[in-house]
Amino acid sequence: MQIKKGPYGYYALEKFDDPEALCTYAEEVIAGNSSDFYLKPSTEYLGRGIMCSFEFSGYMQITDPEFSVFSPVRKYTPNKKELKNLSLRRKSAGDLFYTFVKLLDNLVSPSCIVLDPDMIFTDPEGITIKLCCLPRMITPEELCLSSLDALKLEKLLNCDFFKNVISDDEKNALVYSVRENNEDMFLKIAGIIRGSDEDGTPFMKSNNTTRIKPYIELPHNIKELSKTEKDLLIACLSAVLSIVLLLNKMALPCFLFFFLSAVILSVSILNQKKHEEFMRKEESQEISKQRSSILFSDDPVPEYSTEQSQTETNNETVRQYKPLTSGMLTLISDSEGVRSKYSVYLDETCIGSDCFLSDIVIDDPKIAPLHAVIKQKEGTFYLVPSKGTGRTYIEDSPIENGKSYEIKSGQKITFGDIEFRFSN
Repeated sequence: MQIKKGPYGYYALEKFDDPEALCTYAEEVIAGNSSDFYLKPSTEYLGRGIMCSFEFSGYMQITDPEFSVFSPVRKYTPNKKELKNLSLRRKSAGDLFYTFVKLLDNLVSPSCIVLDPDMIFTDPEGITIKLCCLPRMITPEELCLSSLDALKLEKLLNCDFFKNVISDDEKNALVYSVRENNEDMFLKIAGIIRGSDEDGTPFMKSNNTTRIKPYIELPHNIKELSKTEKDLLIACLSAVLSIVLLLNKMALPCFLFFFLSAVILSVSILNQKKHEEFMRKEESQEISKQRSSILFSDDPVPEYSTEQSQTETNNETVRQYKPLTSGMLTLISDSEGVRSKYSVYLDETCIGSDCFLSDIVIDDPKIAPLHAVIKQKEGTFYLVPSKGTGRTYIEDSPIENGKSYEIKSGQKITFGDIEFRFSN
């Protein structure tokens, strides 16, 4: 990217030689982000290419020597105001890292984020952080945290702007979690930096909650024990035998049994950690494939079942995943500028002509800024027309604005004059 001074301010510029490289959906997401960490992109066609510009007037580069806590011009201890600014900068950094994963939830790859320190900006106090996020087309492989590029993130975190703000352990943990595509770990560290709570619990609520059982259900016999549980049982028995031998003053057998129990316990703990790491990677890969299925799959992919046979292609096992998209609006009328399909995968999917208010944006004069909302609850979908001038129909029957109507797969839904077929 380049930095240029225009007639009305300063701009960071990036040129796309191929117009197909621009993703208008990503442009709308970045421009309408509520976190306010990303500079609004402006695109302009230049010949056969597209120029994407980000105005940062009033902000400074974080590489400015002013923000180095080890700057040669500062030979005194930071005062209370500077310490407060460093604390606010730390909180802002934690919030920023959180948005990296939030972009994934909005189906925008973190690989679009420009991590070059010279292209990251802040206010004169060094508290707020502004980044450029290029609205470019992505591939399915890029829709994951590891696409952020761990080396570039490490270079960014090592610049003076973050010194005395983020500890070395936190930097290493962030880089490691990106390299390993560990979203949970990344969010946990972001929560610690942000100061969300004392134990660093991530501040983004998860959709998947695990209930703690009020009691531990013990197996009925040894055959039901897992390998780890059997190893722990053997280690406990060896420890008990070593104590008995010690009481009988049999030092050598006591030492051998104690050593055996320690080895078994260590191996068991290592195997358990490896198993947990393997399961975490499997879960991260599945989440990434689910996100990719929304953007890159025209047809829903059947849910994978361990009871079903797996497809063999070129002697490799292909696992099937159920996409996050649980509903679909398919265009059945002739309407220019309207996509043929829209995915409905949120608990509440807003439909309208305003890109800031709507998840599905339909640019048409008869579509209200917020025309309707499709809600899903426990597998059932409901259509709620917004209170306004826009008209909505189910199977050509007008429905009353503000009321909730259950919709079934196969029904025709009309927003203004644009007709869709709903399926789930």
